[in-house]
Amino acid sequence: MNTSNPSQSRLTIVVVSDYEAREVKTWKDEKRILNSLAAQDIDGPFDIILVENNNARDSVPDGLTQMYPRLKIIFTDQSRSAKMKDEGVKHAETEYVAVIEADCLPNREWLRVLYEALCQHKEFSIAGGRTIYGDKTMYQRCFSILDRSFDNIGHAGKTQHVSNHGALYRCSMLKEFPYPDAITSFHSCRLRIKAMKAKGHQFYFDPRAVMRHATGGLDFIRDFRRNTGYADMMEHSPKQCSKIPRILWERIKIEYSDCLRLGPGFLKWYDWPLLMLLLIILPFFEIPGMFDAIRDRKCIPNSSFR
Repeated sequence: MNTSNPSQSRLTIVVVSDYEAREVKTWKDEKRILNSLAAQDIDGPFDIILVENNNARDSVPDGLTQMYPRLKIIFTDQSRSAKMKDEGVKHAETEYVAVIEADCLPNREWLRVLYEALCQHKEFSIAGGRTIYGDKTMYQRCFSILDRSFDNIGHAGKTQHVSNHGALYRCSMLKEFPYPDAITSFHSCRLRIKAMKAKGHQFYFDPRAVMRHATGGLDFIRDFRRNTGYADMMEHSPKQCSKIPRILWERIKIEYSDCLRLGPGFLKWYDWPLLMLLLIILPFFEIPGMFDAIRDRKCIPNSSFR
């Protein structure tokens, strides 16, 4: 990463931790993402803004800012990841801003590919890429298809979806659309994307830009799906138990389509039996979140998502 001549920076990367399953902050995710960002193959410097809750102020590892001269750490009273992202964006002063979650590692081409896309295609306000859990194990490949394919159209071009992590935005546009209030970032992100579309903003996708999301265990899966179920039910009015079967069926159809579109180019032949089993089972983990929405809960119980 070239750190010469700070005035030349046109890019800022906002880093926020959105999932903290441990009671004590370890800073491992933050160190990994900073190392990954330092290895980006883009020409020219870029700024990094790391947003943390005030509770973490006294636990910042020694030498962190010295290791990354263009790193700025912002502390806030906000605890929800969506609001923390907004706080980071407020401090960005460059033309382009990427927002990334600390448990996601980009490939070396990520920033360059998205930056070139927005420079070459002025009609697009946001550029995003693929998200996967990895491709080394059957578990990673299957869950990558089921959980992380909604924004993968399979080729470069205009898309209707963009992930709330790992995308690059035109800063002026992004500051117009802070995250709406919601008890989970899953729902808040959907509301914001709808607002952007309503204003005519268009999204670009390039599969060469890849984010590798941390792989969680069963607790992570349950938590992820419960938050997803909440967001799904919140899109229906009135929110009723009678709508749960239809929402589950729609989820299965969408993910089955993702399997057919992307599975042949990503999966091993022996992954398919597990994939089909998970396709049927996983949507049922969303039912508790649907009940959370119906009951108008003020938070998702026991969720590690902030």
